[in-house]
Amino acid sequence: MSDLSNSEAYKKALAHVIQHAEFGENTVSLIDYITQRKGDIAFCIGMLGSYAEANAMVSWFRDGDLIAFKQWCFIAAKLSRMEFQFDAIEWFPAYKHLYALLSDNEEIISWYRQHRVSYDRQGSIKDRDHPRKPDFHGYQLILALNHEWELLRERCELILNADLKKDRKYLIDHRFYLALANGDKTEMENVLTELTSPKIARIRNHEFAFTFTEHFMATHAVIYTKLAWRNGYQLDIDTPWIPKEWLAIAPLDQYPEPWAFLEDFDIFTALEGEWKDYSPTR
Repeated sequence: MSDLSNSEAYKKALAHVIQHAEFGENTVSLIDYITQRKGDIAFCIGMLGSYAEANAMVSWFRDGDLIAFKQWCFIAAKLSRMEFQFDAIEWFPAYKHLYALLSDNEEIISWYRQHRVSYDRQGSIKDRDHPRKPDFHGYQLILALNHEWELLRERCELILNADLKKDRKYLIDHRFYLALANGDKTEMENVLTELTSPKIARIRNHEFAFTFTEHFMATHAVIYTKLAWRNGYQLDIDTPWIPKEWLAIAPLDQYPEPWAFLEDFDIFTALEGEWKDYSPTR
């Protein structure tokens, strides 16, 4: 394990995650509510998703078990996908792709790649294409996953040349996307080395959504490195914030689904109501 594991913050974070990964009465209740379709099902699925995310972290950072890690990543990603059945246009930032990409399960990655309704629907396009809006950042990953290199390159050049007063800390992400669109492996490695440097990591690793990951990995840097590997660029970044064992694209032979309701749910179930035409397909 990396030298990160020697810090008190790491040890406390691991203890915190282990606690959330324990299977107890609350977990049983969540499964029962979802199975019986009682109460706020979407909320229960989200809570069970947090349980799966915690188990993914424990599987790797305590147990060093890559197979269990990928299995739990798939479970977390599928539960998150199920949430979109209740709110198809829920906020869909880049970090939401983390567990799907880490699972190496092509089916769930395909669904996430195609899920564009929160960006492509009428009313969202203006923010999606505005460099000063958060949606602009999230849409970049969608374009990269779909190999829309020309448009991605144009958008990177647009925002990198814009006179931004706020959120300048995210410009480094667009430098990575530009390097990826241009196939510049050296620049990709330089950007990710910078993104995981102490100066930047202490800020970017600790955003509000990274409760389970902030002391273990650099979430965006991990996503971008997996993205590069998926496109044939085997980046080598010398940092403990990007576990090297996660990078090779190696789908598992099996992805067990521990609960009947999860196994019964088809990832490619059509979205509800007015969003049906935006549904990802096999």
